Amino acid sequence: MRRKRRKRQSVFRQLSLMGIGLMLVLFLVFVASNGQMRAIQQENTLNTSRQLMVQVENKMEEYCQLMTQIATVTAYSPTIYAYFFQDSVERVISMEDVNTVFSNTILLEQNIAGIYIYDKKMDLIASMGKGTQELERIGVVGGMKSEMAYGSLFSFSDSNTPYYAIYFPVFDLNSKIYGQQIGMCVLIMKPDKFQGILEGAQATENTQIYLLDKNGRVMASQGDSDAERLDAGEMEDPKAYQAASISLPMGGWQLVARIPIEELYAPEDGLAGFHTGAYLLALCLMFCMVAFCYWRLAIPIREMDSFVKRVSVEPEARAPIRWEDEIGRVEQSLNQMLDSIEEKNREIQDARERVYQMESAKKQLQILAYRNQINPHFLYNTLDCIRAMALYHEEDEIAEITLALAKVFRFAVREGNVVKVEEELNYIKEYAHIIEHRFRGRIQVAIEAGEAVRQKPVIKLLLQPLIENAVFHGLEQKIEGGRVKASVRMEGAGYMRFVVEDNGCGIEEGKLRELQDRIRGALEWNKGAETAVSDSAIGEAERAAGKEEKGRGAQEDKRQGGIGMANICHRLKLFYGKEASLWVESREGEGTRITMIIPDKMEEGAA
Repeated sequence: MRRKRRKRQSVFRQLSLMGIGLMLVLFLVFVASNGQMRAIQQENTLNTSRQLMVQVENKMEEYCQLMTQIATVTAYSPTIYAYFFQDSVERVISMEDVNTVFSNTILLEQNIAGIYIYDKKMDLIASMGKGTQELERIGVVGGMKSEMAYGSLFSFSDSNTPYYAIYFPVFDLNSKIYGQQIGMCVLIMKPDKFQGILEGAQATENTQIYLLDKNGRVMASQGDSDAERLDAGEMEDPKAYQAASISLPMGGWQLVARIPIEELYAPEDGLAGFHTGAYLLALCLMFCMVAFCYWRLAIPIREMDSFVKRVSVEPEARAPIRWEDEIGRVEQSLNQMLDSIEEKNREIQDARERVYQMESAKKQLQILAYRNQINPHFLYNTLDCIRAMALYHEEDEIAEITLALAKVFRFAVREGNVVKVEEELNYIKEYAHIIEHRFRGRIQVAIEAGEAVRQKPVIKLLLQPLIENAVFHGLEQKIEGGRVKASVRMEGAGYMRFVVEDNGCGIEEGKLRELQDRIRGALEWNKGAETAVSDSAIGEAERAAGKEEKGRGAQEDKRQGGIGMANICHRLKLFYGKEASLWVESREGEGTRITMIIPDKMEEGAA
């Protein structure tokens, strides 16, 4: 019996200790929640103050924009602007018109107390309003300002009324030299309007709002009308105030808000008693539920949590199911989810491998197809030319054009997509030799290239389609022939500029717009296809392209005329991506100019 009593006493002691611990925890939670509520109230008050200050800041920005517009309208009005360039006699004649402009400006903004116009030597040439004779003495104007600025508060000797100045530079709009200043307009302002801007900006009843100039003088305030200056020490008084400031776009002006510490927190309003009752009720319920929660919920959940942490290291592990209840069903669902995730991961991995292989083969097929579309068209035309010359002539020119054709064909079918610019230009020279023979000198092809660009890498057969278009669409129709010029130069750091221009018949405006739209669409084609291509995929693509080429037939030559430009655009996008650009300029009857800008480096593996 004694042993049983001891056991009961031991359990009771444990339960008592648990109860005391829970009460202590709840008490600590109660204290913490009260502190949290005070912190939340403080944060809400500060957020409200910040929002109100941002609203004032926006109003000040609007006021600044308004004054900029007023100063601009005044200084650059025809009368005032012309006044800067007049001599003394002309200025006397124009004075009445100048005063009219000044009067209209003062009507736009009632807080303008004076307007003063200075030339570039800082001589006062026109004025209206208060303090004309005293400005120089008290040093308000100072030197010439090269940008719009706001001054600090000052007072004239005859009164204590505060004013501030707005400095607006005036520039010569007709000068070829940018920023040639011809004078300055100074507006003397009353700060009365700022008082209205600050209204409604107090987060609490006794919050103090100050608008300060760059010297710390109070231009306007709410909650403390007697302050004339606010020093840094007064803004940083954590025992009495919670202070915040915002810099305004007016040359050192500041907006300062000071909230009394005692107003940061709202009164409790009986919430402590409510919280106490709520926590006592929670304590009773907790005593009733502690045993059940511990044995049937806490332990299984803790074991499940340990399993979730372990499954990241052992993905094949599964949770043991102990009870046929909700937790047991959760464990069963967790096991099913792990099985599903494992299966989905395998499917995703397989799909990624298939997409990679498909994109690799597709990209190389496109590259090979675009490259091979060019060669048959040029070869067929050149062979026709050789045949015509052989029938008409029986001399050495046939040997020359045949040699040039052999060099061109050898360059076109050689392996690799990337060559040096110099090699591409040599290919164009051989092509130009054939063109000049074909048209008996009626069409000339000129090539220019800087030394810095000759050894740079470029994709093969980039210029030939553009020159061919210039010859057969721009110059062939002209009886007197013409000239095609291809030039290659460096464009800044890291880019090359290719230009092909002719003096042919040009392109109609409608067709030109259609061509430009097609070029933009082609350059956006295949956007995002950045998959690397292996050598095996290249070989497969080349074999597929070869099989396709054999079955094209006589229809291929008819389609080539519309392929050249799209071919160039697609290859530019494939090799250079977003860094390549191409555009066409043309005037009907005058000629066409095609410009390409591409990087002077190729991505690794592009060849």
